[in-house]
Amino acid sequence: MSIKAMILLAPGFEDLEAVTVIDLLRRAKFQVAIISLREDEVTGTRGTRIVTDGNLALLEKQSVFDLVVMPGGQPGTDNLAADPRVIQLLKAQAAAGRWVAALCAAPKVLAKAGLIKDKRITHYPGALTATEQQGATVTDNPVEVDGKLITGRSPGAAMDFALMLIEQMAGAELRQTIEADLVR
Repeated sequence: MSIKAMILLAPGFEDLEAVTVIDLLRRAKFQVAIISLREDEVTGTRGTRIVTDGNLALLEKQSVFDLVVMPGGQPGTDNLAADPRVIQLLKAQAAAGRWVAALCAAPKVLAKAGLIKDKRITHYPGALTATEQQGATVTDNPVEVDGKLITGRSPGAAMDFALMLIEQMAGAELRQTIEADLVR
C-alpha cells in the first residue's frame, strides 16, 4: 500500500522546502498530492510556480492522507494559519492518529491548531512567540519527532526533514536507500 501524503501550499510558501519535500517523497514512491487553499497554481516566495493537484474546496470529505506536510515561508505560513479549513484539517488529522509535519515557520500553524502543547518541536528562529509555543519544548535541532508530529527548523534542514518523513512513514531502510541515491 502506497503512503498518501498531502503537501499543503499557500501563496508565499518557501520554495526550497516545498520542492525538496515533494521530490524526496516522490522518490520514495509516496502518493503525493499538492493541495492549495484555493488556487490551481501557487507561487512561492522566490517566484517558483507550482501547479497543484487540487485545492481544499475540491477535496472530497472522505479523502484520507497518511501524512499532511506544510512547508514554511512567509507569507505562506500566515496564509495557512488564517484559513479555518487548514486548522480543522490539522486537528482532524491529529485526532485520527495520523501524521502531521511542519517545516521552518509552519509550526506556527500547528500552534494555532493547538497541536504543539507539551510536545518537543523545532522551528525557524523567531517564527513562534513565547506565547505561541504553548509549553512546547523548543530545540535547535534540524528535525524533531514527537509522536506523530514532525517539525523541521529551516530551509537548510529541508532534506533532513524530508528524509525523516520517509523514515517515520516507511522505515529506515527506505530512507537509507533514498539518501544513498542522493550521494550526500
